[in-house]
Amino acid sequence: MAGRAGGARTPRAVAVERLAPGDHACLPYDAPGQPWAVRAAFAAGGLARGERVLLFTGPDTDVPKALDALEAYDLPARQAAAEGRLAVVRDSPGYDTARGFDAAARAGHWVRAADDARSRGFTGLRAAGEMAWAAGPGVDPEELRTYELGLTTLFAELGCTALCEYDHRAFPAEQLEPLLGVHPLSVVPATPGTLHAVREGGVLRLAGDADLATRGAFELAVRETDRGVIDLTGLAILDAHCARELARLGGTGGLPVVLECTDAQARLLRICGLRNPPAGVTLSIRVPGRDAGGSAG
Repeated sequence: MAGRAGGARTPRAVAVERLAPGDHACLPYDAPGQPWAVRAAFAAGGLARGERVLLFTGPDTDVPKALDALEAYDLPARQAAAEGRLAVVRDSPGYDTARGFDAAARAGHWVRAADDARSRGFTGLRAAGEMAWAAGPGVDPEELRTYELGLTTLFAELGCTALCEYDHRAFPAEQLEPLLGVHPLSVVPATPGTLHAVREGGVLRLAGDADLATRGAFELAVRETDRGVIDLTGLAILDAHCARELARLGGTGGLPVVLECTDAQARLLRICGLRNPPAGVTLSIRVPGRDAGGSAG
């Protein structure tokens, strides 16, 4: 990630399906109703892991309509809510218009919520929060930024998955950028058939889907990149065609290419040609959190 002053950075773009316990991500958006697809996918991931899912959607939320919006994305929201596995919450812990923002109270809420989830038999806590309240009275932007920066460590310690939703229309640009920048991850829109490619120095980071709908853009991105690292961990989908395209990169000569990927992606890449690479291939596989392995050249 490209570093910036005061703990801010350029968040790494990932598909919402890639969020895991301990992750602290932001979702910037700029249209009414836009977050619901991401919220549904975010909740689906938590329910599949056995986590308790809390969606803080703001005081104006009509809860039955919110559940309908989630159901529209094939999430069994009403059943999950009835069973206590999912809750749509209208409150904003640690904030009210009369007393303003209390960072310690809000951080304490997450500790108690995580403890409560585990005491009830859940594997952990997953929470998404609409942050429009932070544009209201009684919120100091620097205090909010410091609070968000500290959450990365707190959520890692708690093993919680958190998604902070920031509406571009609610915040001045000069305030929003530092807030987004203290999040390690930024979730890309949950739009099937979308690929996001960002170059940071010698690293090409990919997020979204690498499949039939995006093959042209995928091939262009990986072929134009300088030899270095291609980060695949932000992808929700990597199909066999795109995996084979990556396997072919090593046969073009030049400097080595490192493919940074998940365990599942590493297995697919080996099946598609990196298990027994042809002579001269200069690709290798690296799974973050493990020793580099699977060298193919």
